[in-house]
Amino acid sequence: MKTKFWCFFLLIALCFSVLVGCGGAGEESKAESEPAESSETSHDPSEDNVLIETDEFRGDTIKVFSAAVNSSYVSEIGNNENSETCAEVLAKAIVARTQAVEEAYGVEIEETIMVDSKRYNGTFLAAIRDGLITNTLEYDIIYPCVLDAATMAAEGILIDLNDAPGIRVENTWWSQTFIEDTSIGGHTYYLTGDIGLRAKNAAGCYLFNKQLFDNNNIPYPYDDVRNRKWTLDGLYSIIKQVDMSNDLDGDKVITYHDDFGIAGQRGDLAKVFYGAGERIASVGADGMPTLTFYNERSSKVVDAMVTIMQDARYYVIGDDFFNESSTPMNMLLDAFKADHCLFYSGSMEDALKLGDMESEFGILPTPMFDLEQGTYYTSTGAWSTNAYCIPSGIGEDREYRGEVILDALGSCSVDTVATAYYDVVLQYQKLRSQDDVDMLKIITENIGSDLGSVYSIGGLSTVLSNLTKQAPGTMTSAYDAASGKAQEDIENLIAAFR
Repeated sequence: MKTKFWCFFLLIALCFSVLVGCGGAGEESKAESEPAESSETSHDPSEDNVLIETDEFRGDTIKVFSAAVNSSYVSEIGNNENSETCAEVLAKAIVARTQAVEEAYGVEIEETIMVDSKRYNGTFLAAIRDGLITNTLEYDIIYPCVLDAATMAAEGILIDLNDAPGIRVENTWWSQTFIEDTSIGGHTYYLTGDIGLRAKNAAGCYLFNKQLFDNNNIPYPYDDVRNRKWTLDGLYSIIKQVDMSNDLDGDKVITYHDDFGIAGQRGDLAKVFYGAGERIASVGADGMPTLTFYNERSSKVVDAMVTIMQDARYYVIGDDFFNESSTPMNMLLDAFKADHCLFYSGSMEDALKLGDMESEFGILPTPMFDLEQGTYYTSTGAWSTNAYCIPSGIGEDREYRGEVILDALGSCSVDTVATAYYDVVLQYQKLRSQDDVDMLKIITENIGSDLGSVYSIGGLSTVLSNLTKQAPGTMTSAYDAASGKAQEDIENLIAAFR
């Protein structure tokens, strides 16, 4: 089996030549929007980025199995030309990237998509388990929901990518923050990165209405973000300074029918908790999971965010309107689009729903808790996000083949799929600027998931959401009530991986 490594530049050169031959997704992007030159993304080629060169797979078909939540799923591998939910520039970039890898290795990459609305422990996971038990699993690469990926890792049915001969997880096209968050015992079983549209769509962020900022002579927070001064206090300060609170319908309660400062949901506390650098569970010095939910700083983070969320003058919480709609956040997003709301706390995917917004909007990362923090962290939901992995037990040759092709797909996504995704997110901005591109880079450079959420430790994700209904200062009692079950879950998880 070949294990010869070669420099990253060679495949990127091939990708570029194929893109030009296909008409060039990158060139079309430049034609559509003026600042496309600045939307080049993510990772510069480095001598540390290496791929495997081999001809041994020539003529083979590599099969990918992907989990979708519904029929509108956008493939990250195949042809989306007939999809109403995939922009043309992104659809062309995906096809061109995949074709480049196919030509480089002489293979055909074939994807099967299964719609599993349950997402976790449903038909997709059952298909993987059954295929491995009966030795009939035909897929080389699988792309499950992160919750399912974690379950499979704990069951021992995924290979350790950190020790796999065909892939190098340190390559910069893989999210190193996600890997650090979710690897256990030095083993990496699933990952995402430049190839991962699901992780980007689910990445937490804040949208803001530029017109309302202009009306109140408030500078956009872009410089604060770049200077590492964008904090939770700064967000709250702007909300209070603009003071959008205006009871339009006269019912003496600020709701999505009125003017208000920020739209969000109870899950915002978990997003800010992660963005503050706090974690429900983390990997300890021994490489094993440890409970890190409660400490002096995390308690301050929770109290600060709960105080903001319980300020009924400004914060409208979508969860309070499930009696009116099964998708209440859509109603709050409509208020944002209609200039009735200053900030919208959501995910990158929400920017794709602003096609009918007349006012300009901007995108910001989740704020830091304080200036000492120094780094922005972006959480991506374990339910919403998919991750790439290789099933074990399919044979050493197939495992190796899947590893090599997966790494190549990740590499060739850097200046194709990842760049096109930026253009798609910003497509509805009429006055797109370098500021917007800079914000997207900051949001995506540290995408990760809390280990405690990925493995559902002690129900503490639910505890965080419930704390938004309690008075500040109640985190201690909430943790005391849940800590026994949480510690038991940690011990069971350690036992599974040992």
